[in-house]
Amino acid sequence: MKKLSLTESFQKRLHVRRDDYPKHHTIWHYHDEIEFIYVAKGSGTLFVGDRIQSFNQNSCVLIGPNIPHYWLFHNDYLNEHNPIDCIVIHFKPDFLGEEFYDLQEAKSLQQLILNSERALYLENCSSLFSNLFFKVHEQSNILKITKLIESLYYFQQSEPILLISEEYEVYNHSSDHKRMNNVINYIKDNYRNKVELDTLSNLAKMTKNSFCRYFKQKTGKTPIQFVSELRVSHACRLLRSTDKNLKEISFESGFNSFVNFHKIFKSVTNTSPKQYKKENIS
Repeated sequence: MKKLSLTESFQKRLHVRRDDYPKHHTIWHYHDEIEFIYVAKGSGTLFVGDRIQSFNQNSCVLIGPNIPHYWLFHNDYLNEHNPIDCIVIHFKPDFLGEEFYDLQEAKSLQQLILNSERALYLENCSSLFSNLFFKVHEQSNILKITKLIESLYYFQQSEPILLISEEYEVYNHSSDHKRMNNVINYIKDNYRNKVELDTLSNLAKMTKNSFCRYFKQKTGKTPIQFVSELRVSHACRLLRSTDKNLKEISFESGFNSFVNFHKIFKSVTNTSPKQYKKENIS
């Protein structure tokens, strides 16, 4: 896993950028800064801690410091003719100074920062909220900071959901980012086909038992759980955006039987594929 040294790169405690291509997102990485990102255009799957979460345009995520994450944008957005549009903000937890949170008015913001350690997700953001994000990018000097505080305030007021489980522990990931990225990239490219444990352990240059323990430590999931949840995430996208029948979606998502698809889908989403489609028609 790769640790990005944002402070060394940008020489500041707050950095804001606007991305039209996911070149900075598609590696399994972590950093000391909090990541606050608004997806104005784009969709895909977010891996963060021990959670695999589908995301769509007009959604927002707050990820705490040193939490491993990986943004997998759908192939539709990997070319210059259909760019993404994301406002990405990185800031230190104490970017306003260590004594700022002593203010009574700042206590709720302090709690939000603490909750970011489990990552927070909000979909269907209001126009007020999205406009604030663009202003953070456009403004300069003190206005950039005030708009960021305002964005964090409205984000919290919108009651985002927690993504990472309480059982997940953050380990020191600095020594093996290449190994983990090799494995994640292989799974990303092949999850709709058969993914063999032998292949994954060989990529990691470990025995199968050692690899399973290693992967569970890094992601909070077994390799089988990870692949299954990625397949479910892909199936959710097809259920929302296509008219394909359930069996077609099942096999296109990498499941070897419809019965297995139904069982795993329900265990991950707590609903059946049929009910999910009914509730999420585009």
